[in-house]
Amino acid sequence: MIDGKKIYFYRIKKGLTQKAACEGICSVSYLSKIENNSITASPEILQLLCERLDIQTSIVSEEVVNNLKKEIYDWYQDIKYRNADDAHRKFEELQTEVNQLNDLGLVNLFQIFSARYFMYIEDLDKAKEQLEKLTEMKKMYTTEMEFYIFQFRALYEYLTDNYKTALHFYKKAYLLASKLNILEPDLIYQIASISSRLGYFSQALYYAKTALEAFNAEANYSKGLDCHITLGIAYSRLKDFEAAKSHYLVALNAATFNPTLKAMLPNILHNMGHSYYQVEQYDEAISVLKESLRKKRGINTALTICLIAYSYYMKRQLREAKQWIRKGLKVTGEENITPSFIRLKTMDYKLHDLEQTEEYQQFIEEKAIPYLEKIQDRLHLIEMYEELAIYYSNKFSYKHANHYYAKLNQLYKESL
Repeated sequence: MIDGKKIYFYRIKKGLTQKAACEGICSVSYLSKIENNSITASPEILQLLCERLDIQTSIVSEEVVNNLKKEIYDWYQDIKYRNADDAHRKFEELQTEVNQLNDLGLVNLFQIFSARYFMYIEDLDKAKEQLEKLTEMKKMYTTEMEFYIFQFRALYEYLTDNYKTALHFYKKAYLLASKLNILEPDLIYQIASISSRLGYFSQALYYAKTALEAFNAEANYSKGLDCHITLGIAYSRLKDFEAAKSHYLVALNAATFNPTLKAMLPNILHNMGHSYYQVEQYDEAISVLKESLRKKRGINTALTICLIAYSYYMKRQLREAKQWIRKGLKVTGEENITPSFIRLKTMDYKLHDLEQTEEYQQFIEEKAIPYLEKIQDRLHLIEMYEELAIYYSNKFSYKHANHYYAKLNQLYKESL
């Protein structure tokens, strides 16, 4: 069926203005009314518009459309569960089939899942381009389509380190999922994980518990383990160390005795070590963190090395702290700034009693803070704003100090 939405879709797809699309056929105001479905166009005008916009007017059976729709949803499951061969093959096949049928609903659905596919194959430029196209067609989507668009927009923001923006879109998707009666444990877990990363720990507890219940119902023990880790982190940050320890031990036992979960051991041990660090049990922290480091085998080691250095620093074993900082800086390098590099570098300044120098101030103000603001790393920003506030207070530069105390207070006041 040719309706106004279809005319609008193919006009935008061809990059035509309303004036260019209807020139010699009808007036712009008439086309606008057609696209808004406020009038029914005559068959002659519809035919001319279809010819100009390359819209096929052949009728396709409902069975064919429904079968292809099911294939598109099956393709999404292949993407979601990382069935690489099927995901790649079906993308090529569906692209041809959808274009041949020229059905607006199928085209929209395929384009939405294509954005997710591009993220799966790590082509973020194409994913961004696809998401921007979807935004242009916003008024044409069903509530279910909007749900997927919000979810995939959130994932894109997460993959590009825009955590607060990602959380915003995940929550929009979550609200639509509730309306549609869709249960997406992965979506709920992502909200928990990002909330924890941003320092909204009470919120993280709520969503992690909800996700854990859903994953347990599906017997998805790997994802359930992720929830236990997130719960451990949240409880630890909220100073309930017994509750944190109980979740870490559940995760540790599962990963130790289940061969399919052993890859998660380094992450569990890292977070247990961090919990020991928080309660000032530095010897236990160092022991557990070194075990995590051994199991990581050189992969993603910078933050664990940083925590070991911090633990030695707090024990006032400065020689060992310096050795571990050197190891960490060697791992991170100085070419690309990262959160781990910032932590190691600021600790290095302190170990050499340089935290009151202009060099230290410039590093935080000109390198660390712009980067952390860009990636929306709320917890780390709190630390850096406080460092600069103290630095300027000690220099009797109260105007600058108050500037950073104000920024610090703003972050503490944030609520979602």
